Amino acid sequence: MGTMKKLAMALVPFLMAGCGGAEDANGDGIADGIQDPNNVSVVVPATPKGTVSGQVLTTQQQPLASVNVTMTIGSATVAPVTTDAGGNFIFKDVPGGAQVLLTFSKDGFASLRASSVVPSTAGNVPINNGNASFGPVLLSELNGSVKFYLFGPDGRPAANARGTLDVNPAGRVLFGLSESTTSRVVVEAVSDNNGLITFDKVPSPVELSRLGGSYLLSVNALDTNGDGIYEAGGLVINYPATDLVRQGTVKTERLPPAYSPGEALAVRYSSLGALQPGNLQTKPQHNMVKPTDGIYIVFNQPVQASSVVVGLTDEYGKESLAVSRDVTGGGTVLTIKPGQALSAGREYNLYIRAVPLAGGAPFTTGSTVAFFGGDLSSPPAIAVESVRFQEVTTNNGLIDRLETVYVNFNQVMTPLLETQYAQVYVGLDLNGSGKIGDATGERDPSTGRSTGVGFTLQMAEPTKPIATRTPAEEPVFPFDTSGYSTRFSFTYSPPATPSATFVSLQPGTSLFIHFSKLTPSVDAYESGWGVAQTADITVNGSLITPIAVPVAAP
Repeated sequence: MGTMKKLAMALVPFLMAGCGGAEDANGDGIADGIQDPNNVSVVVPATPKGTVSGQVLTTQQQPLASVNVTMTIGSATVAPVTTDAGGNFIFKDVPGGAQVLLTFSKDGFASLRASSVVPSTAGNVPINNGNASFGPVLLSELNGSVKFYLFGPDGRPAANARGTLDVNPAGRVLFGLSESTTSRVVVEAVSDNNGLITFDKVPSPVELSRLGGSYLLSVNALDTNGDGIYEAGGLVINYPATDLVRQGTVKTERLPPAYSPGEALAVRYSSLGALQPGNLQTKPQHNMVKPTDGIYIVFNQPVQASSVVVGLTDEYGKESLAVSRDVTGGGTVLTIKPGQALSAGREYNLYIRAVPLAGGAPFTTGSTVAFFGGDLSSPPAIAVESVRFQEVTTNNGLIDRLETVYVNFNQVMTPLLETQYAQVYVGLDLNGSGKIGDATGERDPSTGRSTGVGFTLQMAEPTKPIATRTPAEEPVFPFDTSGYSTRFSFTYSPPATPSATFVSLQPGTSLFIHFSKLTPSVDAYESGWGVAQTADITVNGSLITPIAVPVAAP
């Protein structure tokens, strides 16, 4: 222990001698001979906070006190503040970098919304007490009124017209860091019996002119009795506030016609392709109506309901078919419904006439529009319903040479032929040769033998009813041909030879229609569904009946 004490006491003088030589000759606070420090550690705020402040003024640049200022950060709303006598406000401890939305409101003044971001850095260094400055913020006073006199197209006051006045901008942020600002006043009103519509509690034209704002007047189309038919069209006009300052605050405006009087009544669109404007489609596929469905036609303007005339007939036009009509949609939609279910595959002729409510020339379908009964997704099989032959000179009940035989199918077809027609044959020895199949119109039922030449099957689309008297019956209204028909025909023209045994045929004779010989790519009898008939058809003779020679009308 004594030895250790002696050693420690011996070291102390040595150390003191070593320290006594340090000097600071340049007065920089660092002993000479010691290197300068080469780095600095800066302490920065972990979560910078800042302020949002500004000033609110009237449009006359006067401080506006007691303005309620609400700040929203994300979905959270900060406790609101109010401006002081100088129009100033401030929010403290706002997170740096926050996107803030300020809403300024005060009774009797327009509201304003503005957004900004609170600074959180100076260069690359985070800082505290960054400030987002708004202002000055100008709010317009809502102590004015703007009036308009509205008149209809007929020159009478437009009573009960509903209008909207959109005042924009009704406030403004003059300077500061605002990224987006919106302030507008929207007021609705209804015109009185004199057509005067008044918008109260809006900035006066003088007030709004200080902000460079304008009034956007929007007036709805006018339907005074609520029937969906507009007596006047709508109106949208923008008025700079400076114009109303110079010209006065009461303007007079005339509402336009709801529909142009000079515009011809026309179909805008329809469930029938044959009535589609600019894209007429006459094929049955585009004009097919299901058995219990209606036909819909939309006009470009209202029609007088009592003026609508609708005529409907079948393919022959012999008599009018029952039909109902209904005008809806403010007079622009015409719905037509046949009084009975439509037969699949049959053709119908439609006639329409209507007069526009605004006056002008009537709309008509010209002569007629053809449409067809059926469901497009369910094509029926083609079959022969009946065969009738026209007696020419005597009612002998025989199919005489050169008489016309009509083959009536159960649905419309159209012949799309380039090289040949379908041929009709009978299973008889027409030329008296003792054989069947060696002359025109013959086909051996047992072997199918024929010369390949029968009686040509051609379309015989009706243009009028079947004649039973003279003068012949006329259709209930003229109608156009559609290029499709259920009625086809051939002329019975057996060989004119001395040995011919069948100059005339008994009605009970069966017929054979040879469709399978046709190549559908070039020759086809196509149904209203677009289906080509490729199978042969044998017609039972019991389906064949005569059409009597027309008799003179009494």
